[in-house]
Amino acid sequence: MQHPFVSFLIPVYNAENDLPATLDSIVSQDDGSIEIICVNDGSKDSSAAILEEYAKRYPFIHVFAQENQGITCARNAALAHAQGEWLCFVDNDDIVAEDAVKVFHKTAAPDLDIVYYDYEKFTTPMPDQSANHIGASTVFQGPDISKLQSDCINRFRSNTPLVSHKSMPTPWAKIYRHAFLAAHGLHFNPEVKHEEDIVFNFELLSYCQKAKKVDYISYYYRWSVNSESHRYRPHIFENIHHTLKAYQDIVNTRYSDRADIAELYRYRVLWELLYCVVLGPIHPLNPQSYGERRKEFHDLLNDPLFKNVFRHAKTTKFEFKQSVLATLIKWHCFWLLNQMGRVMTKAR
Repeated sequence: MQHPFVSFLIPVYNAENDLPATLDSIVSQDDGSIEIICVNDGSKDSSAAILEEYAKRYPFIHVFAQENQGITCARNAALAHAQGEWLCFVDNDDIVAEDAVKVFHKTAAPDLDIVYYDYEKFTTPMPDQSANHIGASTVFQGPDISKLQSDCINRFRSNTPLVSHKSMPTPWAKIYRHAFLAAHGLHFNPEVKHEEDIVFNFELLSYCQKAKKVDYISYYYRWSVNSESHRYRPHIFENIHHTLKAYQDIVNTRYSDRADIAELYRYRVLWELLYCVVLGPIHPLNPQSYGERRKEFHDLLNDPLFKNVFRHAKTTKFEFKQSVLATLIKWHCFWLLNQMGRVMTKAR
């Protein structure tokens, strides 16, 4: 039996409102060369019934179920069942561009490990795709691969990435050659709940030999102020501890000879401290009193993970907003940070 050209891998959790539109955006492109792998990650709504209905109608949709383990494990489960030559990750509320499969056929090649595309946010019921078309393509190998590797975790204001940092570290808006991932045993780290996509791509790029960037919007991301990246997260410090450990392990095992990567990791520690503060003590939905949140803030700065961060990193390397945050954190200006937390939430 011939393998599909591309497998769309969709982790599903409580997505009854948007899941049909996501699936429709893919099944409408069926040309006999696709498969869709859906992993129901313990949904409590009607997602399971929706998946069952679509699987009956479309034989190339394969549905698997598991107890709720989170998006990382659900993606790994989908990956384990995939048969396609190329892999395309999709979240359960987003939209795949209407000609994406045709574009994948035109732009993929057996000597490429990754093909990058673009994505666009949308807040309307469905995205406007009328202006979407294929533009220029760029192939990366040799020194360009080293630049891609550092770009993956580089948030310096002075850096111009080869692939936009908006789309480069995500699992979607790109396709991965299945044999490439399989050859190196690449999968999402199940211990990582925060930035699991960046960790995945950072490790993956350490093995990459050749990649391509195509100017084409292959993916539409349904943006919401209530998304995971914006909400109050009481366990953010614990999650970031696992994330930084994963980064450090990859640096030590895959980039041990790269001084530039070692420096970028030190700044990544500062970057994660910003996340801890913004999504923890200064988040307006944090239910604790002002005094309790201030203590939480100072406890963060005194934790061994962050205690010496300002000895190794300047606060002005990032974009303006992040640099201001870093500077206020360095000087323990909690009252001002607390006010900024309120303003940033309103601005969203």
